[in-house]
Amino acid sequence: MIKRLSAFLILTISFWLLFSSTAFSQEFNFSQAYEDYLYNYNQYRAAHTEFVAAKQQYLTYKTLTAKTEALEKTKTMLTARDKALRTYLISLRLKLEKTPGVSTYEKNIVSLRLNNEIGWYETHQARLSVVGSISDSIQISNEAQDHHPETEVSAYQALGTIIAGEENSLRDKIQAQIDQLEAKIAQIRQEGKMETRLFERWLLEAQNRLTWSKEKQFSSQSLLAELKLRERNKGKVYNEAQQSFNESHQYLKEATSFLLEIIREAGID
Repeated sequence: MIKRLSAFLILTISFWLLFSSTAFSQEFNFSQAYEDYLYNYNQYRAAHTEFVAAKQQYLTYKTLTAKTEALEKTKTMLTARDKALRTYLISLRLKLEKTPGVSTYEKNIVSLRLNNEIGWYETHQARLSVVGSISDSIQISNEAQDHHPETEVSAYQALGTIIAGEENSLRDKIQAQIDQLEAKIAQIRQEGKMETRLFERWLLEAQNRLTWSKEKQFSSQSLLAELKLRERNKGKVYNEAQQSFNESHQYLKEATSFLLEIIREAGID
């Protein structure tokens, strides 16, 4: 179970690399929350290493001192894990709040899910302070294991919402540029300044790329929307969705390249 949660924490870090140009340049609140998450994640890794060593020491010697040390290291590790997950969810929520291209309704729905998850880990962490035995620590750890599928689904769907919002915003900007260039090329054609058929074909190619981008994005969102609590490999589903998002983003880059070519060849300021 500990390995599953560790894998989830590592996997979700990869999201921030997809849109790194925006992920680290937004509001201070998000940047601070993300740094807080990284700090707590590193604290968890260190605590987990100490927990493994203390556990092995107890299993080897079975002394009261080793048992007490194992209990304390277990509590420290479980607390650190809850903090890492909670601060990750907080950074995710703050990123969502500042993401363009997401409707207010959708932000409210996804934020509510994230808030529920944040509250769960806050309550769970508070209960760890009264754990008095290894058996109690195992029980409370199992509670996190049972709850974790809900955290995964909420986090992955929130990630998808954020990426989709970024794509929507960029697509709208490219569409506005296409509309402006169409008007400019039409003017050039009417004035007879130069042959415009090649430019018109490039505009069509750019428009096609927007359509294909939207289709890929829809595929990604459909995958994440259908993600179930009982899905065995949620990370695999998320990776598949992220691959489609990457392809969607590539189409937007290609559309932009067509527009830049038109501007350069037509001498448009």
